[in-house]
Amino acid sequence: MSGVMAEILVIGLMSGTSADGIDAAVLRTDGQHFEGVNCYGSFEYRPETRAGIWKAVADAQQHMRDDAARLHLDRLIAEDHANAVSGLIKDSGLSPSLIGFHGQTIYHNPSGDEGHPLGRTTIQLGDAALLARRCGIPVVHDVRRADMMAGGQGAPLAPVFHAAMLARLGVALPAVMVNIGGVANLTWVDGSGSMIGFDTGPGNALMDDYMRLYCDADFDKGGALAENGRADHALVRQWLDLPFFAEGWPKSLDRQAFRHCLDDKNLLAKTPADAMASLALLTAGSIGAAIDRLPLPPSSILIAGGGRHNRCVLAHLRGWYGRALLEPDFSTAKGQFFPDMLEAELMAFLAARHMAGLPTSFPETTGCHHPVCGGVLVTPVSQ
Repeated sequence: MSGVMAEILVIGLMSGTSADGIDAAVLRTDGQHFEGVNCYGSFEYRPETRAGIWKAVADAQQHMRDDAARLHLDRLIAEDHANAVSGLIKDSGLSPSLIGFHGQTIYHNPSGDEGHPLGRTTIQLGDAALLARRCGIPVVHDVRRADMMAGGQGAPLAPVFHAAMLARLGVALPAVMVNIGGVANLTWVDGSGSMIGFDTGPGNALMDDYMRLYCDADFDKGGALAENGRADHALVRQWLDLPFFAEGWPKSLDRQAFRHCLDDKNLLAKTPADAMASLALLTAGSIGAAIDRLPLPPSSILIAGGGRHNRCVLAHLRGWYGRALLEPDFSTAKGQFFPDMLEAELMAFLAARHMAGLPTSFPETTGCHHPVCGGVLVTPVSQ
């Protein structure tokens, strides 16, 4: 049952599909309204945790079969998130009363297509009960499962917060918020209260994976390598002809969904700079194709997530959308909008909505049969 809840301080924790670490942010929120309190931080995973995550991503089925490995990695992830919480609030003087914990996604299959041995499910790792005990704070976690049980795709969950942020910023409508993580997603809102949300395609995942495979680096910092390459437009058009891009919304993706593009002989024949330029164009092109299919063209486009720092991706979007694409300094001018922390703030917002009994996903954003209040609450208990 939903009702009015007093505003509380909530820590949101997000480690996206790029698995590059943990973003943490504190919001003061009742699940409907929110205010940032200028308390943010990013924290790296320990090498053992990160190695375990990538091993689990590479073979999620085997990971879930191995109880000892699964429980060990759940513990490592929870410990790293507990360290992020203590690191964030150590010197802030804040006393949050709730944690929103996404956990680490290793597998996401919204459709149950053949070739996916785990079937239709989504898997986020991390021992929420251990996190609650370590921090002494209740934790809302497992935010996607209820949506999938109600017929939804379990993603994206960002639209309800994206829409609230767009309203708070007072940007010209219709407006689009794009988050470029491992997978990219967008939220579209107009002045009538309509909201659309869906995954647009690969975000940073293919670019990051290519850099790890062939360039001995975790990512292309600032898009510098891609900027020095020449994109293969014909190859990118071929990729954009894949069925996912022609599908209507709602729709969502696993970060591995386009992994086969990295095995394309045409890509492998290229120099690293040309390959990265082509992958950057794929990310930008899939976002652009999604924007162009929206009911009305946006008057405002905001970009969030790690991908906003890729100058090559942003240059393509800026060339296509001009003034509608709000420049990075927009966040400084407006305040209360920190694009790198948007997903962490989202988790704080969703945790508060769970406590207030408010929906976290909607038929227009995930395809669920009815609005769903997702999440599971665990409270600290003695060890």
